[in-house]
Amino acid sequence: MLDKKNIDLKIILSFVNAYEKLYEKGEISSKQLDEVLSLLDNYQIYDPEEFEKKLNEIFS
Repeated sequence: MLDKKNIDLKIILSFVNAYEKLYEKGEISSKQLDEVLSLLDNYQIYDPEEFEKKLNEIFS
C-alpha cells in the first residue's frame, strides 16, 4: 500500500505533466507554467481551499 508521501508525489507529477502539456500546446503561457510549478513546489504550506484559490488566481 502506498504511503501519503508516495501518493503526494504521484499527484504532483500528474499536475506537472498536465501543465507542461498545456504549455507545449500553447494553451498556457510560460509565466503561468512557472507560477504553477512554484505553487506545486510549495503545496504543503497551503490548505486545499487556499491551494485552489492560488491556482485560480494564476489563470484569471
